[in-house]
Amino acid sequence: MRKHTVPAARRTGTGRPEKTTRKGRETDEAFRAAARDVFARDGYLSARISDIAAAAGKSVASFYNYFDTKADLLAALAEEFHEEATDLAIRPYRRGLSGEEALREAVAGFWRTYVKRRGELIGVFQASMLEEEFLDRWLDIRAEAVGRIAAEIRRAQAEGYCPGVDSVLTASALSAMLEHFCYIWLAQGGERVETAFDEDRAVAALATIWVKSIYWRPGEEERPRRRARRRIRWER
Repeated sequence: MRKHTVPAARRTGTGRPEKTTRKGRETDEAFRAAARDVFARDGYLSARISDIAAAAGKSVASFYNYFDTKADLLAALAEEFHEEATDLAIRPYRRGLSGEEALREAVAGFWRTYVKRRGELIGVFQASMLEEEFLDRWLDIRAEAVGRIAAEIRRAQAEGYCPGVDSVLTASALSAMLEHFCYIWLAQGGERVETAFDEDRAVAALATIWVKSIYWRPGEEERPRRRARRRIRWER
C-alpha cells in the first residue's frame, strides 16, 4: 500500500513553506481549529471551504496556500488525532503497567481524544464512506494503528494468552468497534435504548471487551462453570 503525506503548505515565492513562519503556523492552525468547529456544527459533507475560511477569519485564497482540498485538510486533522491517540496508547506501556492495566488506560485515552476532537472525527466517518481520496489516506492511517494493536496481541500470545487468535483480524475488529462505539455515543447522541450512560461506564465497557478479547487462557472460562456445577450437585 502506498503511503501519503499531507502537503504542509504550498511553496511561496521564496521556495519556503508558508507554515514555517510564525504567521504561517498561526494561519495553518486557524484553519484546522475552524474546520473542527465547522465539521462538528454542519457535518463534513455540508461544510464548505468558504465556511471554514470565514470561521478562521481568513480568505478562501489563503486556504489554498495550506491545503489542496477539504479532504486534504481533514486528512491532516485525522493524522493529528492518530498521533495524539497513539501517544496516549503507548504511555501506559512505557510506565511498566501490566498488559491489562495498560490496555484499559489506552482505551480511556482514545475516548478522551475522541471527545476533544469530535468535530474532525465526525468528518472522518462521513468522508471515509463517500470520498475515495480521503478513504485511501484514512486506511493508511488505520493500518498503522491496526498493526500496533496486532503487535500487542502477539506479545500477549507469547505469554500464553489468546492462542490461535488471528492478531490482525482481531486488532481490526477491536479498532473498528472502538471507533464506531465512540461515534454513536459521542457524535450521534447514543443508542435508542434505556441504559445509564456516563463516560466512566462507557470506558469501562469498552476496556472490558478489549481485555477479555486478549487476556484469556484456555480453560480459564471452564473452571468457574465446573465450580458452579459442583455447587448445584451439592445443593441437591
